[in-house]
Amino acid sequence: MLGISPQDLDSHQAWAAKKELPFTLLSDVDKKVIGLYGVKGVGFIPVKRSVFVIDPEGVVRYLNRKLLGATFIGADKLVPVLEKL
Repeated sequence: MLGISPQDLDSHQAWAAKKELPFTLLSDVDKKVIGLYGVKGVGFIPVKRSVFVIDPEGVVRYLNRKLLGATFIGADKLVPVLEKL
């Protein structure tokens, strides 16, 4: 499991430590990756909060996009998708 956002590495390290995140956060300060995945926002909203489940072959098996600040997708929605992999 990975997380990615346009904040810098220092910001990620502080956030991960504060929240005791059990996964790696990647930095995409130039917004290339978020652009490729279609989650780059418009106007004053910089990104969309999104969840992708990608199988070992690189196929997107689940996608959920929300505006930044929207509630997180619950584990109850993700567990069945992951179990199918």
